[in-house]
Formats: sequence, C-alpha cells, structure tokens
Amino acid sequence: MANKKPVDTESAIFPVVGMMCAVCANTVAKTVEAMPGVEKSEVNYAAGTLSVTWKPAVTDPEAMARAINKAGYALIVENDQEKADETARRREAREFHTLTLQMIVAWVLTIPLAVLCMTHVHFPGANWLYMLMALGVMVFCGRGFYRRGLKAIAAKAPSMDTLVALSTIVSFLFSLFNTIWPEYLTRKGMSPDLYYEGAAMIIAFVLTGKYMEARSKRHTGDALRALMGLQPTEAILLNSDGTSKPVPIADIRPDDLLLVRPGERIPVDGTVTEGTAAVDESMLSGEPIPVEKTKGSEVTAGTLCSNGSLTVRARRVGAATELARIIASVRRAQSSKAPVQRVVDKVSSIFVPAVILLAIITFCAWMLIGSQYLPQALVTSISVLVIACPCALGLATPTAIMVGIGRGASNGILIKDAAALEQLSKIDTVIFDKTGTLTTGHPEVSDVFFATGLTPEDQATLKRALYGAEARSTHPLAEAICAYLHKKGIARMDPEEFRYTPGRGISCASGGVVYEIGSPIMAETSDNLELRMHIADMEREGLSIVVVNREDKLACVMGIRDSLRPGVADMITRLKTDGITPILLTGDRRAAALTAANAVGIDHVIAEVLPEQKLEEVKRLQSEGHRVAMCGDGINDAEALAKADVSIALGGGSDIAIDTAQLTLASGDISRLPMALNLSRQTLRVIHQNLFWAFIYNTIGIPLAAGVLYPVGWLLNPMYASAAMALSSVCVVTNSLRLNKIKI
Repeated sequence: MANKKPVDTESAIFPVVGMMCAVCANTVAKTVEAMPGVEKSEVNYAAGTLSVTWKPAVTDPEAMARAINKAGYALIVENDQEKADETARRREAREFHTLTLQMIVAWVLTIPLAVLCMTHVHFPGANWLYMLMALGVMVFCGRGFYRRGLKAIAAKAPSMDTLVALSTIVSFLFSLFNTIWPEYLTRKGMSPDLYYEGAAMIIAFVLTGKYMEARSKRHTGDALRALMGLQPTEAILLNSDGTSKPVPIADIRPDDLLLVRPGERIPVDGTVTEGTAAVDESMLSGEPIPVEKTKGSEVTAGTLCSNGSLTVRARRVGAATELARIIASVRRAQSSKAPVQRVVDKVSSIFVPAVILLAIITFCAWMLIGSQYLPQALVTSISVLVIACPCALGLATPTAIMVGIGRGASNGILIKDAAALEQLSKIDTVIFDKTGTLTTGHPEVSDVFFATGLTPEDQATLKRALYGAEARSTHPLAEAICAYLHKKGIARMDPEEFRYTPGRGISCASGGVVYEIGSPIMAETSDNLELRMHIADMEREGLSIVVVNREDKLACVMGIRDSLRPGVADMITRLKTDGITPILLTGDRRAAALTAANAVGIDHVIAEVLPEQKLEEVKRLQSEGHRVAMCGDGINDAEALAKADVSIALGGGSDIAIDTAQLTLASGDISRLPMALNLSRQTLRVIHQNLFWAFIYNTIGIPLAAGVLYPVGWLLNPMYASAAMALSSVCVVTNSLRLNKIKI
C-alpha cells in the first residue's frame, strides 16, 4: 500500500483471534467510517474472519491501515495476499536459480584449484592464478555468506554463515599475504604456504548442502496454488431486472444472486434458490458420489456443479468462505518451521561462538609463549577456523535426506521435505480417510436382487429398461449402474416416457410397462419382505441402494459400494505389529465406515465429520501427546493433512491433497506405507550417525589444529586442515549413500 491513490468500493479482511462479538464488529465499522471519503461500511462476520466493505472510496489507504492497526486488527486488502504470493514465488525461483548457478561455478573453479594446490604444481604466476580463482569463488559464489555472516556479527548473533565468512576471509588474506611477501615467513624459517583451495572448498561444500535443502523445499507453495485454483475468478451475477453479466469474484456481495452452469465451480458459500443439479462435494465430505442439490440446499465455494444449473444466493463471500478458511489454515501450517532447522539453529547458536572463541584463545596462547611464535599463532588460529567449518555438519542432514528421498522415489514413495522423514519415524498414530484412501473411490454395483416372481425374461427386460432410464438420468449413482449394465452386455431400451423428480427419482414407461427408480423410501410400504430384508442388510453394510418398482410392485434392489484397495488389511496388520494405532476418520456415513473398518481390522472409527472436524481430531490427538500421520486423498483432507505431524497422500488423488502432503504413495499403493515408515527410521539413523561423526571430527580436529602436538614436532597447517575438512564431508556423504543399499 505504498501508493496513496483512492481505493474505489473495496473490501478488507480482518483475521480475528477468539470470539467475534457485535461490539468488535461495530468498533471496526466505526473505525472505517471515520476515514476520509467513506460514507458507509458494511460488516460481515463468518468463520473467524471479519469482512468490511466501504463506499465510495478510501482516499488514504495507509492512514486506514494505521487506524485499523491502532484498533487492534490486521488489515489485508483483497487480492494483496495473492499478489504477495506471486511475488514470493518469483523471488524464490530467482534465488534457487542463483544458488544453483553459484554451486556449479564454485565446483568448476574449486576442483582444478584443489588439484593444482595439493599436488604443488608450480609455474610462473601460479600463485596469482590461484588467488584469482579463489577470489572468483568467494566474490561470486560466496557473497551471500559474507553478507549474512557479517550482519550476524553486527547483531551479536553469529551463525554458521559467520564461521564460513571468517574462516574463508582469514584463510584468503593469509594466503594473499604469503603471495605478496613470501620472504617474511621464509626469514623466520617457515614455509609461506597458500590456502586458497581451503577457502574455495569451504564455500563449494556449504553451497552444496544449501542447494540440497533448497531443492527439497522449493515446492512448498504448490498446495496453496492448487487450493486457490478452485476459486473461480468470476461469476455470473443475476440482476433484479432479469439480466445477467459476468463479474469479478471481488465484486460479489452477500445476498447477490448468481447463476452456476454445468461444469462450473460454485463461487461462494450460499443457498440454492432455483434449479436442480448434482454437485461434487468430495473436496469437503470425501464422499465420492455427487450430492443432489435442489431449492433450499446449501452449497460451498469451490465445489463442482457436474450437471444441471443452479441459482445461488450468496451468503459468505471472499475470505469468509469455507474454501478461503481452508486456504488460510494450510498457509499457516506450511509457514511453520521444520524441526530439523530448529535443531540446526540451536546448535549454531552454541557451536559458532565457541569455535570463534577457541580460535582467539589459540592465537593468544601462542603469543603468550613468545612474540616469535606469531607465524604459528596465525597458522593455528586459521587452522582452527578452517577445520571447524561446518561443512560436514551442514551436509549431515541434507545428504541423508536427499538419498532417502531418492530411495523412496525408486520404491514409489515420493517424499517432499526433511521434516517428513524426521517425524515419520516417531509416528504412533495413523489417521486414514476412507473414500479414495482405503477404498478405490469409484462406486460399483455389488449386489442385485430381484423379486421372486420375476421370470428371467422379466428380469432381462427390467435391466434393459433400467439402462435406458439411467442413461438419461443426472443422478449421481446413474453412472455406476450404467457401467454395471454395460459390462453385463445389456442392450439399452430407451423409454417412451421419462420424468425425473428431484428428491424422489425417475418415473418412466418402457415397452408399455411403468417403472419407478429411486431411493429405499419407495420400498417402505412394499409387502415384499424378502427384498426389504436385503435392503436392511445392505444399509447395515453401508451400501448406497437403488430401488426399482415395476407397475407399483417392488421388483429389484441394487447395492452400490466403494471397494477396498488391495493390500489394505495386510498394511493395517503391519502397522499394529509396529505399535502404531490406525484410526478411520471419514465424512462418509457411519455404516459404510464401520463396514470398511471391520474389513481391514481398524478398531477406532470416527464418521460423518466435516473438514474442520477432521482438523480438530488431529489437534486433539496431538494435544494428548500423540505423533500423528494423516493419510488422505481429497481436498476435504487438506487442513488435517497440513496440521498433522506427517501428511500422506495417494497418487491419483486430488492435486491439493498431493501438494499439501509431505509424502505421496505413487499409483495409490497404500500397502507401501510400512515401507515408508521403515525408510524414515533408517534415514534418521544415518542422520544421527552423520551428526555424531561431524562432531567427533571437530572434537578431535580442533585440538590438533590448535597445536597440542607441536611439542612433539607436529603442527596441522591450514592446507591439511582444509583437506581434513573435505575428508569429513566425503565420509558424511558416503555414509548417506548407504541408504541406497539398506533393506526397507
């Protein structure tokens, strides 16, 4: 909001913590109305967010922001967040490209420099060439370390970047001194060694570690982009005079009438005032079968009108919709810091100052022995900084993570970030969604029963008539019935008369016979006890049921179920054997949930829940001290996936579930989950080994660099210190590569 130009008829969003009451709403309304140029403000509160619309204009947005902040609220003008997200994405892409280029250039210059220096190749001007190569690495590739490291010193909070900056600068300056005045050390009986390759190698190794980390985090914003993609950019507004026009989403206000056509996403939360349509709400409920919407039905922004047209009266718009609330929840969860990074920060806060202090103590100790030991003081203090440089420490985690991620990918386990592998090994509870996770997500006809008195010819005719009627139907179960009859080779018989009544079903005449097709309510008054018993049995099993009446007589009932994925029962057994508790958490009907749970061996079932209830269940388990993994495939799982300690999606599920999840099981093969758990344990074990060896290396190397063995005639110079530093990094990388061979 740098520009002070007028803002025409705009709206603002105020995230509210806690309960919002009328007093709070009125406070904000009065604050807005007190602004210059504002004649009126409208307040709408829903789902923890206060939306305020002001008319006709705000002449000074910055003054408004200050006034709102003074009132105790945060101001976010609509579309600002979207613009900020786009700006952030572009910035991250540029930074990743720069980091990649810097790493490549660093190694292109460092490898020949290290070979030439360590093999003592001499030719005219060699020392100056080495200096230029090292300077190129430091200036172009390492400038970020110096900028951040020196700022950290100024802020009295030295970081790993500080150690990299100090060790490379001191090493380079000492080498430059020996290049310009080599006779100074020669007169004192010492060799004017050069350590340019040490400075370059430090930067190259640390850049490699940062590149590995950046690569694993690069796509953390994909989930938000997929969610925001569900929100249409415009809607069709119905005017009071009967005309219509497309308008931007930002222009829609509560109580506006909107037209939603077949194949379009619903733009707001609202109520149907006219029309009938099947709406795919799997993003919210997890139920694979579209829901029939008629006058008076509630609809939600982002859901898909698969067929039919609806007139919707807007109730919640913009940031107050359910979809916007889910987006905000995912944004908050993804912005939290990874546990691995917090550990590294904590180690850095102690390790870096300690190393700098040791280097100073080393220099002072040599000078206290005698001023003639100035060269030794310089060499040993530089060696301490070089050998303590956190290359191995910086590579310990990212190398193991990258190898673990690669090993998982080769086994159909796609892992997005380090936090997933760290947390997955600690999981004691796994929550499963049902539809599309434990089941295939594609309803199929599983049971068909006919009235006893029907002959085979009557049954064949009924099937043909049913096929013809369902082919014209827009009912959500019609597709499953048509697929079943087509697979059976039934020829379709088109009806002479056809009438569809929303909420009741189909009435048609085929071949001179009248058929009625609908819900089990149609069978309640039937005297056919046998078929009614079949209906009761199928309802207990959680099947969706379609009833067919022939000439007002109950003639056929069909059960439609969502079949379980292969290997689910064995996977649940393995989880229980490992001491992990599986829980089924679904928006589907309780009967269907219990049937699926009993079939696979899950003892804990929570059914008929909305997305926010799934999120609350995850929070409840975490508050009780459980480490929770959430496994889901739908948009309705996005919030719970984002909040869980580890989020798991299945390949073939919704884009938002896959993008939100930290771990995706390719091809929807949920039986690979125990393998993923074992891979995480092995990876974490390797990380701990790497960290152990990195610290042991420093524990042994620093005293040697400081000169504890000088009394017996041995002093570790910076060149060998940098070689030892490189060797420690190689050891860490080699240990990480063992993950490619470990059995999972």
